[in-house]
Amino acid sequence: MNRTPPRSPPHVVTLEEMGAGGLPLRVIRIPGGQVPVIPPGPLVSTFFMIFVMTAGRGRARLLEPLEVHGGDIHLVPPGMEHQPLDMGDLEGWIVGFDPLLLRSLGPEWLPALHRGTGKTQPPPTRSLFVRGLLRLRPGQPRWRRVVHQVAALDAELREDRWGVENAAHAWFVLLVTELLRELQERAPLAPSMSGGLVHEALAFIEAHCLQPLSLQDVAAAVGCTPSHLANVFREETGLTVGDWLREHRMAEARRRLRETGDSIESIASQVGYTDVTHFIRTFRRVHGVTPRAWREQHRR
Repeated sequence: MNRTPPRSPPHVVTLEEMGAGGLPLRVIRIPGGQVPVIPPGPLVSTFFMIFVMTAGRGRARLLEPLEVHGGDIHLVPPGMEHQPLDMGDLEGWIVGFDPLLLRSLGPEWLPALHRGTGKTQPPPTRSLFVRGLLRLRPGQPRWRRVVHQVAALDAELREDRWGVENAAHAWFVLLVTELLRELQERAPLAPSMSGGLVHEALAFIEAHCLQPLSLQDVAAAVGCTPSHLANVFREETGLTVGDWLREHRMAEARRRLRETGDSIESIASQVGYTDVTHFIRTFRRVHGVTPRAWREQHRR
């Protein structure tokens, strides 16, 4: 009896692996950007990606194989499996960012629990942005604004001038606002392209990752048993719930180490760790240095 060989899990890509250098934002130019060598095959990112294609055509797979053309904008949320199939002569940018940056748009854009059901049920437009829409094709006025905003964001991060983080964040907010307007105006009732248990759980983790949070808490929020969630989570993303939680917390810890003068003990508490020793050990395991040493290296 022939059996289908077990499917290998997708390769998990982090912002640090993409060369973010401790920042919550990364822009890569296509073609010719400084892209690290990524193994062939399916990928899952721990960060949100916006593909802005300015010219050419190619092929990729998100939830299904699709043609990619100049003028397309693809939104790929954390946890969605994707794979470049043929880059062809595509030109444009990839904008990667930690989902916690969505907090800069205000709490109304974060996933929220719907009272009485225990399920995360964001309004349609918010759901589209948090979970991803297969493709946007804005009209020319908005397209020109989006391209200008991405180019300016790219320039800020590459030139690394004084105030780069504030300037880059400002361009990021303008870019995301433009995309949200497009979603509001053109696709307010379109279904989410990447629903399901894992993405409900990822949305809940993003919204609550800076609070004390356990596998049991996440499972209760999405209405399943912890063991079932753990199994499905690892099968679909290659990571555990704890891995995803740690990734978000470490990103926020880096931001606070870089931008504030708060003590290590205070930052540990702010990002969800009740035990500062556990926080320091986790940070050192992820980054190779203690939080204090990392701050000294990255503070401007």
